[in-house]
Parts: sequence; structure tokens; C-alpha cells
Amino acid sequence: MQNSNAHYEPVVGSMNGAKRMHVHLTELRHARDGWGYQHSHDAEEAIYMLEGEGEFTFDGATHRVGPGQAVFFPSGIVHAETKFFSDTVKYLVIRTVEPGDDPCCCVVEALP
Repeated sequence: MQNSNAHYEPVVGSMNGAKRMHVHLTELRHARDGWGYQHSHDAEEAIYMLEGEGEFTFDGATHRVGPGQAVFFPSGIVHAETKFFSDTVKYLVIRTVEPGDDPCCCVVEALP
């Protein structure tokens, strides 16, 4: 899902020869406005917070993370209900690339 307040920068992916891994940097401006896009995918995904603080609610629990902390979303779990506590947040998205999943938001990953 694209968000006009978000800037995505690919870090590792098919452009580096990776076939099953994708990493990108997300900078979200006006983050306090929320990011409520609920979705799931076969990919495993982790968020590693670089700047700002947020809460991620999924699978019946809320996980609060700040700089240097991560949250992990298992395969198939509906996630991305968030609440951010600063106007700008920056985080890395680290995820697997799985057959049949929609491509990640910033790069079309081609599977062999």
C-alpha cells in the first residue's frame, strides 16, 4: 500500500541479486496521523526502528518499540495497526519474498 506521507528507499533486494529477501528503509512523515493499513502475507517480516517510537498491535498483543528495537510479524498474521508517538519515524522493513505474495511497497521483486 502506498502512503503519500511515506518515503521508501530499497536497501537489499532483487537489484542486489537477492531472491528471497527484501529490505527497505521507510520514513513516515505526519506519523501521528496513523498507519492503519491491515494486511497479511506469507512473508515473514520484521520492523527495526531507527527513529521515533510506535506501537504495533497484532495477534491480540501490542508491541511498543523505539530506536534499536524490533518487532516480528509471523507469516499469515494480519498486522500493521499502528500508533506512532512522534511526527516522523524511520524504520527498516526486513522481509522474506514468498511465491504468490504481492510485491513489497517499494520494489517489484521477481521470483525465479
